Amino acid sequence: MIVSSFLIIVRKHSEYAVAGLLGVVVTQALGYGLIFDLNFFLRNISVMGGLLMVLSDSWVRKKFAPAGLPQIDEKDRKMYFQLAGRVLLIFLFIGFVFAGEWSFWRLIVIGIGAVACVMVVVGFKAKWSAVMLVLILSIFNVLVNNFWTLHPHHPHKDFAKYDFFQILSIVGGLLLLVNMGPGQFSVDEKKKVY
Repeated sequence: MIVSSFLIIVRKHSEYAVAGLLGVVVTQALGYGLIFDLNFFLRNISVMGGLLMVLSDSWVRKKFAPAGLPQIDEKDRKMYFQLAGRVLLIFLFIGFVFAGEWSFWRLIVIGIGAVACVMVVVGFKAKWSAVMLVLILSIFNVLVNNFWTLHPHHPHKDFAKYDFFQILSIVGGLLLLVNMGPGQFSVDEKKKVY
């Protein structure tokens, strides 16, 4: 994980790094037997969406064309992976709807999050919607997964730390969406054409 993360940060061999991290996500789900836990599964799907966003970003920067082989235009491949990444990133919020105690404030956050998720998926004001999701996730992460406040031998410390960094990864995918934009399969892009 450290090597793959480092390669993504320095923007070298991103395809291999993304493949390595996807392998880690799948291996963790199978290894810990949590593949049938809905919240864990949905968070992993969101992490995979962020990794697809990283992959689409790396393809635009790389221009390699072997002679004589048919090529898929890099922009075409990028737009499909951006769409898939956008759709997968929001699965985390589906898990929020089903987990936890119900309260008035939770309903408000779920409502705002649901609207922002739909806007991200269709690509309408996607950058602003992603910023809203980043704010909601960051506040949630600090308030709920505050592993640093738990005693070193607390039985839930490792779970809280894992959840904290997993949600932080999803926030990174959303920030990449803010940086790159929603791509060509989006309402925002269609509005530019007209």
